[in-house]
Amino acid sequence: MKRLTFLLDVDNTLLDNDRLKNDLAARIRERLGDRLAARFWELYEEVRHERDYVDFPETVRRLALEAGNHGIQSILTDLLDNWPFKSYLYPGVLPTIAYLQTLGTVAILSDGDSVFQPLKIRESGLDTAVEGRVLIYIHKEQNLPEVFARYPADHYVMVDDKARIAAELERMCPTTFTTVLVLQGKYAHDRDVFPRPDYTVKHIADLRHFTAQQFLEPPRSPDSP
Repeated sequence: MKRLTFLLDVDNTLLDNDRLKNDLAARIRERLGDRLAARFWELYEEVRHERDYVDFPETVRRLALEAGNHGIQSILTDLLDNWPFKSYLYPGVLPTIAYLQTLGTVAILSDGDSVFQPLKIRESGLDTAVEGRVLIYIHKEQNLPEVFARYPADHYVMVDDKARIAAELERMCPTTFTTVLVLQGKYAHDRDVFPRPDYTVKHIADLRHFTAQQFLEPPRSPDSP
């Protein structure tokens, strides 16, 4: 049997990040009031545009500096440090990871900042579930050589909620990757992206119904390279 490595995204793939963000917005508004909460999210978008990724710590730092109130940084840092991330895991995530580990190596490959994203992965229990195999990049699809070197395999399976990521991997190395699109979160309805993924599932837990052979030999769509 060929060696399989599964590379799992986090936000809206293993963890319901849309719900988390909505709940966090409500709590920030509760703690800071409408004006500062609105400004927080304006800065959030500014930072994301500048850096091309979400950076919560930098957003918090800028808000505190702008408001001239370092207590804001303490309030928001404490809020994030004590957030119940585990309650945002999608149903069946941990059993699904355990099942995939019977087929091959399972690692997390995520985009994000170097502070909040590791916190989210650790406190949700995902770090433990994958036995510490976690890689976080600003643009993970641009760091595949390092991923390959870190986790050698004969074949890789990328599971993500973004059709764009699946399409880029299909274009870059269609015979090395099997791509799986999970229809969870705000990107679920992005249809005008080609080539399409090898498999599309509604829920992450659906992967427990796949065999190793299905991952190794996916049916290639007509628009695959």
